[in-house]
Amino acid sequence: MMDFTGLPFDDGIKYYLSGFRLPGEAQKIDRIMEKFAERFTTQNPSVFPTADVAFILAFSIIMLNTDLHNPSIKEDRRMTKEGFIRNNRGICDGQDLPEEMLTTIFDRIKKDPISLKEDDEARQKVGDGNDAGSSIQTALSPAVFFSSHYDDMDKDRENNFQKERDHIVRTTESLLRRKRSSHTKDEANGPKQARQKSTSGKIRSIRFVRTEDTGLRDEYVAPMFEVTWGPALAAFSTAMESANGTVGALLAIATDEELEHAAENAAETIEVCLTGFRFAVCTAGLCGNETARDSFMFALSRFTQLGSGTVLEPRHVRCVQTLLSLGKDDGELLGTTWEHVFKALSEIHRFHELFQVMARNDRAAAAAAERRRKRLEELDRRKREREERRKAAAEDGAEEDLEEMDVDTDDGSTDEELFSDDEEFLFDEEMDKREIDEANARVVYDAVSEALIEAIYQRSASLSGPSIKEFVFQLCRVSRMEISGYGGHAGSEANTVDLTQTHYRKHHTLLSGSSHGTDQPHHNQPNIYNLQKLVEVTHYNMDSRPRLVFSDIWTTVAAHLTSTALHSNAAVAMYAVDSFRQLSTQYLQREELGGFEFQRKFLKPFETVMAKSEHVSVKELLLKCVERIIMKFGAEEDAEKSAAGAQYVGTLRSGWRPIIAVLGLAGRDDDERVAKMGFKMLTSQLRQCLSVEKDAGGVDKPRAGNLLAERFVDLVDALLMYVSGPHEEMSLVSIDHLVTLTTFLADESFALPLAGRRATHLVKAASQSGSENSEGAEFELELWWPILLGISRSIGDPRKQVRLKSMITLLGIINEHFFPKENSVTDSGEAPKHGDMQTLQLIFRGILTPVLEHADSDAHVGPSPPLPDDFERFATKPPAPLPKDKRNSTWLETTFEHFMDGCIALCMRSIEVFKDDSLVEEIFAMLNSCTLSDSGGLAVRGLRRLQQFVTKDLDASVVTDDTWATVCHMLRRCLSVRGLPQSDRSSTQAKDEEVSQSESSDESTQPVVDEDYEESIREFVIEEEMMQDRRYIGSNVTMIIGSLLTNGEYSESMGLRWRFFLTSGLGRGVKEWEEAGTLLANRAMDSQGPSPPNYIENAIYGRKWLNKLVLQLIESTRPIESSPQVQSIIKDQTQSLLTLFLKKETALSPSGSGATKAPSWEASQLTRVTKLIYELVDSFDALDDGLLSELSWLTPMLSKCMESSNETVRQNVHKLQQKMAKVTAPVEEVESTENSET
Repeated sequence: MMDFTGLPFDDGIKYYLSGFRLPGEAQKIDRIMEKFAERFTTQNPSVFPTADVAFILAFSIIMLNTDLHNPSIKEDRRMTKEGFIRNNRGICDGQDLPEEMLTTIFDRIKKDPISLKEDDEARQKVGDGNDAGSSIQTALSPAVFFSSHYDDMDKDRENNFQKERDHIVRTTESLLRRKRSSHTKDEANGPKQARQKSTSGKIRSIRFVRTEDTGLRDEYVAPMFEVTWGPALAAFSTAMESANGTVGALLAIATDEELEHAAENAAETIEVCLTGFRFAVCTAGLCGNETARDSFMFALSRFTQLGSGTVLEPRHVRCVQTLLSLGKDDGELLGTTWEHVFKALSEIHRFHELFQVMARNDRAAAAAAERRRKRLEELDRRKREREERRKAAAEDGAEEDLEEMDVDTDDGSTDEELFSDDEEFLFDEEMDKREIDEANARVVYDAVSEALIEAIYQRSASLSGPSIKEFVFQLCRVSRMEISGYGGHAGSEANTVDLTQTHYRKHHTLLSGSSHGTDQPHHNQPNIYNLQKLVEVTHYNMDSRPRLVFSDIWTTVAAHLTSTALHSNAAVAMYAVDSFRQLSTQYLQREELGGFEFQRKFLKPFETVMAKSEHVSVKELLLKCVERIIMKFGAEEDAEKSAAGAQYVGTLRSGWRPIIAVLGLAGRDDDERVAKMGFKMLTSQLRQCLSVEKDAGGVDKPRAGNLLAERFVDLVDALLMYVSGPHEEMSLVSIDHLVTLTTFLADESFALPLAGRRATHLVKAASQSGSENSEGAEFELELWWPILLGISRSIGDPRKQVRLKSMITLLGIINEHFFPKENSVTDSGEAPKHGDMQTLQLIFRGILTPVLEHADSDAHVGPSPPLPDDFERFATKPPAPLPKDKRNSTWLETTFEHFMDGCIALCMRSIEVFKDDSLVEEIFAMLNSCTLSDSGGLAVRGLRRLQQFVTKDLDASVVTDDTWATVCHMLRRCLSVRGLPQSDRSSTQAKDEEVSQSESSDESTQPVVDEDYEESIREFVIEEEMMQDRRYIGSNVTMIIGSLLTNGEYSESMGLRWRFFLTSGLGRGVKEWEEAGTLLANRAMDSQGPSPPNYIENAIYGRKWLNKLVLQLIESTRPIESSPQVQSIIKDQTQSLLTLFLKKETALSPSGSGATKAPSWEASQLTRVTKLIYELVDSFDALDDGLLSELSWLTPMLSKCMESSNETVRQNVHKLQQKMAKVTAPVEEVESTENSET
């Protein structure tokens, strides 16, 4: 057994090919390199993702070795490093291999070519000897290891190549001379024999060699042909046009002998022109002159007059025969002009079908005539009998009996019934078209045999690689033209071609149905003749081509069949699907080695058709085809049901992926029949994979099938498609199946499923770290990840039952399989496999946190977010409550709380089991994503759940200063208003400072600032209109901050630093709310109907809590002067409230400028601000003398309230000032005494 482990890829090829020569047959090379790619990929799984990449690169290296070291290739035509890299682009599943890898391979192959070991030894001996010539050294060149003949090793390759080239040129010239002399003999024998040969369908075959093998691309032939082909085409075309024209002009004046000579001359002219056409096409193909070849083929196709609706003359038939002979004998040279051949074949097929219809009609007419003849004979016989009886009765005088006899013998037949025919006749105006088509059909049927047509398609198997690709491409293109001409466009815009000939066929009476209203829908179906032939051509080339060549062919064929399977006509689409089934049945009989994915690429169109088709019948047929494939090529359990497919048991390898994907896509279909059909097949495979068998002791033991081991992730993806599908019952059952798969995955008695040979970043990271346990755990996590991620996505399902079951299942899987069992954690803290904090953190970040994104999906249909119980509305009206059914069906109402409870339970369990609080930060991250959401409902629920998590769920020992830092920053971030523009005053001042510093400034700067500010305001207003429910956040976060700071336990745990942080943040937030409320009021944002709370209402609620927090700071901080932060907060908040009161009072006073323009709610705002003033002043007044003496600096602020028009405010402030004066007087006396003594 060869061992390629650790070897560079090119060294592996050298080692592999060092003991034998590659054969000359492409199929054998294909199988040999296939085995090498499989072996190398198996032993080096991290180098290539699949064996396909190794297979393609191996062929590319062999071609590179030949190109670099073959002496017959000139130095300037050898492959360069850039060309080698370019040739290998996209071979790694559409991606590029590392450029440094390809560069290294190129350099090593150039320096050290691939060669046999015995050749190396022979070269060494030759180097040591003196009598060995250069010919031996050339024979032992690495380039000849591809040869299959050992006796040719001593030949000089360079000389033989030159001899072979000269021989081919001489042979070509000889063939041309022989063809010319043979044609001259045919002309000498007379035009009649020539015509007989032409109509017999046996056209002499002329062999031409390919362009690169001839000497025609030299300095003589190609320029000569370039000069002559244009005039030759004009001469041939003119002669063809006028060949029969002179005969008609001579009919009136010429004798019979002259007419016969004119006809012979015309026939001879036609034959000469057609010979010229054929030689010109072949020469153009050999010289590579595509323009000349296309021009001659186009002219020849036009001379056939197929599809033109005119009567075909003998010259037209000869053009048809010449065109087909070119396709049959010289297909290697036609290139893009195959299009004309296929169009002609399509039209010929129509004439053959028409001839068959005519033949059936003729047989029916003959049978009808025979029936009429027999009936007339019977009537004549009866008439003679009546006459005889009449004469006999006349003699007896029984006239009455005679009349009764006449009545009895009359069968009631009328002349119309007697001479009627079962076939439908045409109207007179249609007779011309019918007669023309019938005449053409008879001529074409006699001139072109079915054998000639079939030979053209069968010989496609002998075309070269580039030629067969062009052959198939043009066949697909013509097929698209046929199909897209009838109700539906199958293909790209490049296929919108002129369909005049195709549409002409639609009007033919015998093919399109009669004019009497008979319903014959099958006659109006699109023409699929070339589609049928495409399937046949694919069959012919499937087994005779190397995999790489056929892969290119199949890419073109599959694209056309896929577009046809998506056709608007269900019958055409079903035919394309059945064609897929036929071709797949043949292809899958070819064994696929491990690591390759040829089957997956071949069956990939099944998946595309299932996903995009709009016809239920097409999907049902596709599922039946898949079922047939599974029965024949699937596992042993499937093959046992079908004895015919027993020999192909287990040949379905990489093809399982698209097959399982098709079964999964059926679950997304709205039609229940399709979904049930696919689900039945999928569950059948799952039951077989998880069957139970008895061990040696007779005990039932679960057994995992090969499909589960090799395609575990694909099965999971298919089940997840049913979970997200529209059928709830199947969704719930699919979740149960996923739980079963997790049990299998967690059972260590089962072998680990193969996730594929992918060099993922997890495995690479593990291998680089050198930790085998880490590598295995992360590799297994890749298998868990699709299940966890898929179920987490289904938690956002709009169906309540599905999302609740998905949530319970997900949390249950994590609890059961990602925490260590009891007593499984060692003293060192190590846990088995996934029972570690790192894995749980990955699950939180990649699985659980994204679930919260589903809350935004139905935020607009759910109930309004809740407000604090003591919140007061005075400017807005609350929305009406939603009906109970709608309120209990939204994601936030039914799922959010349960989901967060489950996540927090996982966090608490991790703290208990691992003694690690790392998941606390993950919970904070989840709640932070809620608070930052555009949905106000989700943000409010996140805030309240944050409060509950900190105050109830977390143990006091876990809450640290870092915990409070995270919580406080989250809360303060919620106090700010998104997108609030800066005030125009601050913007203008900043701009003025810039202007003063710049000498080039001018007076036009200020309007620019105003425009920017106005634009920012407009954007802010638009954003507020879109996300109005975020106004619910302010009051809720205020309530949470207030409840935390007024609770002695949490306030003490938080510390003075974070208390200051939250209080100052609340004060800043209140100012932003007041500014935002003013901006929205000025922009007519007030709503008379139900709406979210106004920013002004939030500000009033915030000031209410600020009064409480300020008094708490005063009472808890002594002396106040020792804490400048507390003093600053008290001073700022008191001054802010007093300033707001005086401003609003002035604005709403009868003499104020805004008294008549202010909204109605501003009076209510003033009332509540006034009440806050009362409360603040009364609170200051209730303080003891010691605290009040420390607030003497508040006296100037309170003095401003004496200007208020509110008498109660003035009285209360005056009373407070008197008290403060009494308290501060002794202090001042003491200070003055101390100063005097000093």
